Amino acid sequence: MSSTPSVARVSAVLAVLLALSLRVAAQQPAEDLTLEKLFPKKGLFGPGAASIEYSKDGRHAAWLHRPYVERRHGNDLYVFDVDSGEVRRLTDARTMAAFQSKARDVLADREDKRKKREEKAKAAVAKPEPAKPEPAKTEGAKPEPPPPPPIDAARARAIANMHVDADVGDDDADDEKAPRYSGVNSFAWSPVARALLFSSEGDLFRYELDAGRIERLTHTKAGEGQAAWLPDGSGFTFVVDGNLFRTRFGSHVVEELTPPIEGDERIQGYELSEDGKRAVFVVRKGKAAMDGERRVKIAKYTGRFVEVQEVPRHVSDDPIGKGEIRIYLWDLDTAMREDGTLWLVHKFENTGPRDVARTPEWSPDGTRVVFATFEQKTGQVLIHESVFPIGDAAQPKPEEKGEVPGRFKRVLERPAKTVYRFLHDGGPNTPGMMNPTWLADGRHVLFLSEQSGFRHLHVLDPRYESQRQLTAGTFEVYPVRLSEDRKTVFVTATKEHSSRLDGYRVDVDTGAMTRLTPLDGSWDDAAINDAGHVLANFSAWGHGPAELVHVAPSGTVTTITDSHPDPARAATDVRPELFSYENRNGQTIHGFLFEPQRAAGEKRPLLIYVYGGPLGTRKQVVDGSYHGDAYLLARYLARTHGWLCVTIDPRGMSGYGALFEKANFEQVGRPQTEDLADGVKWLVANRAVDPEKVAMHGWSFGGFQTQMCMYTEPDVFKFGIAGAGPTEWQNYNSWYSTGTIGPSRAGATDLEKYSLLPLAKNLKGRLMLVHGMEDSNVLYQDTVRVYRELLKAGKETLVELFLDPTGGHGLGGDVERLARARKYEEFLVRCLGTTKPSAAPKAGEAPK
Repeated sequence: MSSTPSVARVSAVLAVLLALSLRVAAQQPAEDLTLEKLFPKKGLFGPGAASIEYSKDGRHAAWLHRPYVERRHGNDLYVFDVDSGEVRRLTDARTMAAFQSKARDVLADREDKRKKREEKAKAAVAKPEPAKPEPAKTEGAKPEPPPPPPIDAARARAIANMHVDADVGDDDADDEKAPRYSGVNSFAWSPVARALLFSSEGDLFRYELDAGRIERLTHTKAGEGQAAWLPDGSGFTFVVDGNLFRTRFGSHVVEELTPPIEGDERIQGYELSEDGKRAVFVVRKGKAAMDGERRVKIAKYTGRFVEVQEVPRHVSDDPIGKGEIRIYLWDLDTAMREDGTLWLVHKFENTGPRDVARTPEWSPDGTRVVFATFEQKTGQVLIHESVFPIGDAAQPKPEEKGEVPGRFKRVLERPAKTVYRFLHDGGPNTPGMMNPTWLADGRHVLFLSEQSGFRHLHVLDPRYESQRQLTAGTFEVYPVRLSEDRKTVFVTATKEHSSRLDGYRVDVDTGAMTRLTPLDGSWDDAAINDAGHVLANFSAWGHGPAELVHVAPSGTVTTITDSHPDPARAATDVRPELFSYENRNGQTIHGFLFEPQRAAGEKRPLLIYVYGGPLGTRKQVVDGSYHGDAYLLARYLARTHGWLCVTIDPRGMSGYGALFEKANFEQVGRPQTEDLADGVKWLVANRAVDPEKVAMHGWSFGGFQTQMCMYTEPDVFKFGIAGAGPTEWQNYNSWYSTGTIGPSRAGATDLEKYSLLPLAKNLKGRLMLVHGMEDSNVLYQDTVRVYRELLKAGKETLVELFLDPTGGHGLGGDVERLARARKYEEFLVRCLGTTKPSAAPKAGEAPK
């Protein structure tokens, strides 16, 4: 069952959005867009809202953000009142200047810049520039563009919500040498009051909404992390140097709650029970799986002579670090008495870089915890339950191991019960998303898994070690939160279309999904309160880049933020076309395209952008994604040169179910090559593509995939640009390679069989290899080594290099984003030629 706001209301909202997009388009027509406008040095887009969260009572929501003109600085804390619609900016450089010298330096710098602007303006008035003679009018000259229309009320309200300091100008944002304001790093709502804890420059502060004031809580050099309210709101906990502390407001006492763990153990996470009397700790003992001795050398060419920097790297044939995860339960009331028992309920030895041990969650009554672990070596997911020992159960059993750790009473080992286990046979990223949580009765557990082939919710009954699937279908579900009564779960899901993400209410008893977001597009980073108010970063093609948007239960949609400059709106006013086709296995492959006009019978070059690897929950074919290559560059090249520019998500990508995300394992790049070749065949048959002019490009995994296609299907893929592609997977980091590419043994380079080097000799078309020479992610040597193989195979006239001597994985050194786009255009024009798009067909005519 589902329900949405009325069609009339939604249509009205769409009309407003369409009018806004048309207004922006009128300010800067698409024909006037250039690479310089699409890829400006300071970036096209502004920062977006982050860490969106509703208060406990659902009356307010908070997030971190900063205005575009303040983009060089840190985020600030904003609060939205659901009832009144008011937006308040709680922090900025002025408010934090009472506590931080850096904030005072920023204010002084802004004041100095303001005075200089005023002096310059006064000088201009005193000595006006001489009038320029009017240019002679010539036949056919373009008329002066009309002035931009006035800003509509909705946009004006969003601009006002940003609360920009009047003293801040563009000269501040562009001055990289000026003082920088740190801003707010994180925050947490009080469980009982209208108040927030927040962290800035490593110290903790409290903000009370009703009083409207900031209170400093800590001032230390070490810095406090993982801050959390006590469940009754009377104080807070925090971690310093791996030790847990508790303090209460108005008290001079600071208690250390660190359990009596061994010297080589360190706290990684913790959670308090809802009554605040007990704690569960996740502790790392010994080394992490990827702790190793290997260092790789990166050459730097900025000085007179080359210098070498060493960076750590753990690869697939390195031994796994010896260590384990331990989970402890502890009664916090015993901490100040220096008495009590620390219960060791789980030990989990390292089996691989992608092992997972989630922080346990307490049941509502604080009597038990539930948690999940994933063993990479076996592929087993285990869900465990541990009951806190009280009364007679707290007495040690004869077989239990115990010890006396100094002044505390004892540590006893009482293993948690495994209440459910299954073999994970899905994508590499799903185990890290499994986070079991208790439902209202404190007996049933909600968890995410891929057992059905897609990420869906399941309900577990630990008493019978049985589960039922709650949501189902060929789409993905991502939990947001449980309602306060734990009877409803709020999620985002791709239920309507794989390219879109919507918010839903899910009934825990029936699994019924009710859609809460009325507009088609992507509702990212969503927060949803119990009443069904949604706050999310919404974007959709043709409606401009993402803004924070509020959806009321009535269906009323309000844009909260104004994050981007007008050029960004002008560059994103075109909606590409979604398309899909079946691959040779009958599976649906999705893509989108920019299609220029063409004359009847005219065939056009094809340019494909691809990534192809798993990205957690992300993918490329997303309604509202304005990716630099997939959208901006593609739009420009289609309009300027008449090419059909497409983006395709083949098997290997995340977000399309387990079969797709795990497709690389032990056959990396091959399923993608099949799907992309099938896509070319479909586009040739349905979109008048010239099969002799097929080019593709991609970055990182996409750089690997571009080469894979050109080496294994050289008669299909004629031209390519491969950016920073891993060509030797045995040299890539083990976390990614052993989860995505294939298994490997310590001391054996098992992943060498997936290297591109032996395939390079098959190249037939023109290929440009792009890399940053200081890349510590995909090593520059990967490009050098495949380049050598191409030279040895006599392909020197087919391959060329484009290098950034100081660039990293995304370049950004001597080669800026605009330079890369220019180089791409120049190379592709040489390969594909250029044809101005034909005029639109007359009424009643359609191109063939």
